[in-house]
Amino acid sequence: MKIGIIGVGKIGTAIARGLRNSSFRLFLYDKVGVSQEFQMYAVDSCEELVNNSDVIFVAVKPKDVYDVLTDISDLSKDRLVVSVAAGIRSDVIKKFVRRWARVMPNIPLEQREGVVAIYSSDSNDSELLAEIFKDLGKTYIVNSDDEIDIFTAVSASGPGYLAVLMESFEDAIVRAGLPRQIAREISAQTFLGTAKLILSGKSPSQIKDEVMTPAGTTAEAIFHINEARKIIFYAVSSAIQRSKEISEILKSK
Repeated sequence: MKIGIIGVGKIGTAIARGLRNSSFRLFLYDKVGVSQEFQMYAVDSCEELVNNSDVIFVAVKPKDVYDVLTDISDLSKDRLVVSVAAGIRSDVIKKFVRRWARVMPNIPLEQREGVVAIYSSDSNDSELLAEIFKDLGKTYIVNSDDEIDIFTAVSASGPGYLAVLMESFEDAIVRAGLPRQIAREISAQTFLGTAKLILSGKSPSQIKDEVMTPAGTTAEAIFHINEARKIIFYAVSSAIQRSKEISEILKSK
């Protein structure tokens, strides 16, 4: 199968890195040029990319999606065109192309630890996309734009949230007296190990109870950390709302 990616920014790069060692043939195009890392896959125009691809990922910024869809509308024919842009809902995409899908990936794809939400009107296309991403992390087939908005706010934006939490954890370790590099390793390894415990079947509350002893150090820390719970709820709700607002703003243009 031949896969084209239009736009090789952060998420386009993550998809390309995840897929470049797969059995798929890659074609990449970006109007400002493709980095040296991906020169072997670069083509000179959207037209060349579309003509050589079976599945086309549109990975440009939301404000540029309309222009790209307009450019490839007549060329795409029955090829599957996949938007990975936040806020561009399916009712817009289907105005330009016959065969469409929305995918919301996140940047850990490049480490094969991603989360990918897939929405399409055709179950076969959803299964095809799940097959493309199956080795790059967890895939979820969803049934609406609203569900894509949730994935946008949680898994796609989530690495940014967790990076801030990990940076704070790291800074606290440095403040306590350990060197920055060791603090970074401790922070990352602790988050990674805890995530693996949860994926193995333990719930977060079970892990907390296993670590927290009466009047101990963990209990004292969690007393303060609990203040952050409502902030996290509010932050995720605000991100979901912002995804919907972006859609409305782009529609009005």
